[in-house]
Parts: sequence; structure tokens; C-alpha cells
Amino acid sequence: MITEILGKIENDSLVSDVHLATGEHIAYRKNGDIVRDSNSAKISSEQLHAIVMDLMWWDTTRYEKFKTKKDADFSYVSNNHIPYRVNAYFSTGKLAVVLRKINRTARKLEELMFSDTAAAIKEKILQRKKGLYLVTGATGSGKSTSLVSMLEHINKQRKEHIITIEDPIEFVFTPDKCLISQREVGNDTASFANALRAAMREDPDIVFVGEIRDRETAESVLRMAESWHLVFSTLHTPSAAFTINRFISFFPPDIQSSVCERLADILTWVQSQMLVKTADKSQRIGVFEIMFATAWIRNNIKKRDISQINSLIETSAGSWMISMKKYAEKLLEKWLISHEVVDHISKQLRMN
Repeated sequence: MITEILGKIENDSLVSDVHLATGEHIAYRKNGDIVRDSNSAKISSEQLHAIVMDLMWWDTTRYEKFKTKKDADFSYVSNNHIPYRVNAYFSTGKLAVVLRKINRTARKLEELMFSDTAAAIKEKILQRKKGLYLVTGATGSGKSTSLVSMLEHINKQRKEHIITIEDPIEFVFTPDKCLISQREVGNDTASFANALRAAMREDPDIVFVGEIRDRETAESVLRMAESWHLVFSTLHTPSAAFTINRFISFFPPDIQSSVCERLADILTWVQSQMLVKTADKSQRIGVFEIMFATAWIRNNIKKRDISQINSLIETSAGSWMISMKKYAEKLLEKWLISHEVVDHISKQLRMN
């Protein structure tokens, strides 16, 4: 049944997610909106349990563990070789599943953003040997797509060792000039923090941590970047200022001053992003905020004067930076988005 469901949407580039719930019609997220397929039959509990078993490749041990824990994250590759990130869970006691479609090929940075922004990332970040690069935004804002593009660029340019630590693995890289080790939490390692500790002994040059979720992972990421590695990771935060505050908040108040000093020394770049509809509403396009850690930015982080960072980004266009508002205005100038979308972005930024 899952083959039939996925077969209907795999050639539709506007569909990003498939939603399956007991007693409901199949639903999709298409071009950012949830669309119910009222022509499909409602899915029974028996059918959905069979679908989950199918998605888990009929691994009964894994399935029983899921029923005990009540939710599970894992990856799945369809018969058409399309990868998916899957979350199975229970809602009001009934089984539900969400499948996020993953691109099979990495997109070039120039396809995702303005060429000058892409050039800045390649020149200022992707040639570096150490530092921390954070990509942030809400779920579904294109963080994974951006990071895959960056790592694939490195893969084609540098002769180094990339380690990825993910939960679950989404995009499977084919090694080019780089040696690539991909580790999945739960299958290849017990946790992000465990994998980061082990990575110190695995001769990495570049490390990608799927998400910073807790103090232990944040501390491990700091140590990794401090020990002359280039580290990429993500946070679910809407802007650079929020990202810095969120990172610091993982630590208890009595050591936050020292964390600010350490973060200021190794933070290189924060890229915050969201996806919005194009002017003709035919697809979605990225809107980005780029913060490069200049001496002024580092000094503000050390003093924990985070409130000044937004204005520093706004007034530092010559330092490879751009605010989300200005990026949206550039899109508007090219008629790629509408005035209504720019107004919506401005409203969201004021709320944040």
C-alpha cells in the first residue's frame, strides 16, 4: 500500500510531506499547504500498522520497540529510490505517520539563494578549517537542503574526512574527493554526544551534527570546533540573535559568561532561513538572514549584548551579511515574491 501512496506523489516536486492517520484520508503538504485527498479511502488501523511494518522493512524487534516508546524516527527508501525521513507516532491513542520527502541529488547553493550570497558562503565558510556554522529555522524551512548543498560542495572540492551524525540519516552522500562517514543515532551510535566524543578519535576534518538538542551536545559541539574542526549544526530558531541566546541557554547561569567567551571565539556564521510562496504561488523560495561573526559581533557575544546583533546585521551589508528583511526586499525587486509576503515576513520579525 505504501508503494501505491508514494508512487502518486514522487514526481510532484511541490509535495514535501505525506500524512497518514488512522481513520483519515491521505493528506499531503503541497507548496506549503496541507491538502487532503478526499478521493482516497480512509486508512484503517490495520492498514496503517501494516504500512509502518512495511516502512520498517518488517523488522519486528524495531516495531515492538516503537509500540513501547510510542514514537519513532527513521529513514526509508522507496522502490523508486526516493529517500524519506519518517516519524511514526500515536495521537489520541491512534497510529499516525508523517513522511518527509528528501531530494535524491544535492542542489547547488546558487539554486537556493542569490549568487552573491552563495559566493560569500563558498569563500568565507566552505574553505575554512575550523569554526562553527549554524543553520537555523523552523521545521520545513529548508535547513537540510542548505546543509546538504554545502557538504556536497566540500565533498567535490576538498580531500578531507566528513563525519555526519544524524537522527535519522536523510541524504546519503556518495564520496567524491572526501571520505564520508555517516552515523545514525540509534543504529550506529547511542546519542549525538556519544558520537561527538568518538569523532575526536576518528580523524575528522568536518563534522555535521543534525541538531543541537541539549547541553551535552552543545558542549560537545563547542569542544569539536575549538579543537580545529569545521562543525555544522542546526537549531530551531528564527534569527541569529535568537540562535545565540538559545545556544547559551543550554548551560546553567553560573557558566554562561564563559560559554559566551568560547562561543564568540569559534562561531563563524549563522544562517537563518524560511520558505515562502513565490509571487505566482507556484512554488516556494528561500528567504535568508546571514550573520558573519565579525569582530564587532564577537565582542557583542562576549559581552552578551545580543540585542545589538540585529542592528549590526542590518547595517553591515559590506561584511557579507544581510538581514531577512533586506533579503526579502531583494526578492521583491525581482518580482519573485509579493508585497503581502514581505509584509508577513516583517510582521514575523517584529514578533520575534
